[in-house]
Amino acid sequence: MSYNFTQPRLSDILSLYYGNIRIFSLFMACVVYAFFGSPTPERFGVVECIVGVLLAYSIGLGGVYDVMTRQQLENRRFWKNSGQVFLLYGLSVPVLVGVIGGYGVAALLRDIIPFLFLFLPLFLNRVVRGDSKNFKAIFFAVILIGLVFSLRSLSMRFELFCPIWCSSELFYLENMPSVLFACLFLIGLAFHSLMHNVSVRASTVFLVLLMLSLLPILSMILTLQRASLGAVLVYVVVMIILSFCRMPLRSVRVIVALSVALLIINISFSNVFSVLMTKNEKVGFNMRPQEIAAVWEVVSVNPMNLLFGLGWGAQFNSPAVGGLSVNFTHNFFSSILLKSGLLGIIFALSYVLGLLERLSRVIIKSPMIGLAITAPVLIDLTLYASFKSLDFGLLLLMISSSLVYLRESEYETLNQKICADRQSSS
Repeated sequence: MSYNFTQPRLSDILSLYYGNIRIFSLFMACVVYAFFGSPTPERFGVVECIVGVLLAYSIGLGGVYDVMTRQQLENRRFWKNSGQVFLLYGLSVPVLVGVIGGYGVAALLRDIIPFLFLFLPLFLNRVVRGDSKNFKAIFFAVILIGLVFSLRSLSMRFELFCPIWCSSELFYLENMPSVLFACLFLIGLAFHSLMHNVSVRASTVFLVLLMLSLLPILSMILTLQRASLGAVLVYVVVMIILSFCRMPLRSVRVIVALSVALLIINISFSNVFSVLMTKNEKVGFNMRPQEIAAVWEVVSVNPMNLLFGLGWGAQFNSPAVGGLSVNFTHNFFSSILLKSGLLGIIFALSYVLGLLERLSRVIIKSPMIGLAITAPVLIDLTLYASFKSLDFGLLLLMISSSLVYLRESEYETLNQKICADRQSSS
């Protein structure tokens, strides 16, 4: 099991301002979004405008040109080609259908902007992959978003720092993919720190990382996020198994340290499990199958709706929210079917499957990183409406950039080994 990850240092982040202003702009967009933004805002305010301007500057005209043109197409990967086709389709047909349907500009933008987030891997591919510091900075930014969202969720629940963070708007921060990603990666990094070193420093890092991972765990427990908590359990079990298969003796000390830490933390997991099972008995799948059936009923009214969808800005009566008229579904593919029809589903599947193929390679090279990305991505594609958030786009960006980073790390390690062998032989 190869981790191939070095922790980002504060100096790496600060040096971005002088080294790459576009990456610094993207990093600052994530910071503003983490502390003051809403994943799915009801209206576009000052915060959304600041984040939008910073994102636009980080992408630049060059990033837009790269995505919208077909130059050097023969050198592109499948996920890039399919993503380009999906993007061009989404910016044409569903927009036209939505305009014909008479939906307002605000309704259109509430669908188009989250749609654009899906293509951050395309828009920012050249920017992030230019330097390993760029990747680590954005990696750090996504973890920061997850931790700050967890803290904001807890503060609103316990009415702490209300003048800053409390709001009547429902943010659903604990549902965001960055929260689960931060939790999983911090746990994995804690494992990594103790697996490769036994010292007071390594033990301290292990404990600090576990304590930080408690922020998202507590926010998920208090809001009874069954899928996310299940993913945490599966991730821990898989990491223990992989660690034991690779280094049995070292994995024992990690298991012992984890057991001691859990005793100190003293969370009653039996009570948590009981509450989750009670919720499962009451709500089951939260009307997700019925929601998909309702979408199909709407789009299958006529062949044009089935082929092209109802367009961006369309709404339907969702069984998952008590029959209210809403502009989203809790499943990525049913949402695409509703808004862009079967053609949209075909293009979306091609793009998603291309990214998942890249993600499978990340898992092989580094299970710690790959599985931490996999869980929130799969959950948001199937169970949550969080695929409409900036977080989800950043997680997709992590897929492509992680693979590039891990490959570069392998090459660097191999070169260092060759140089060391040459020196020893000479």
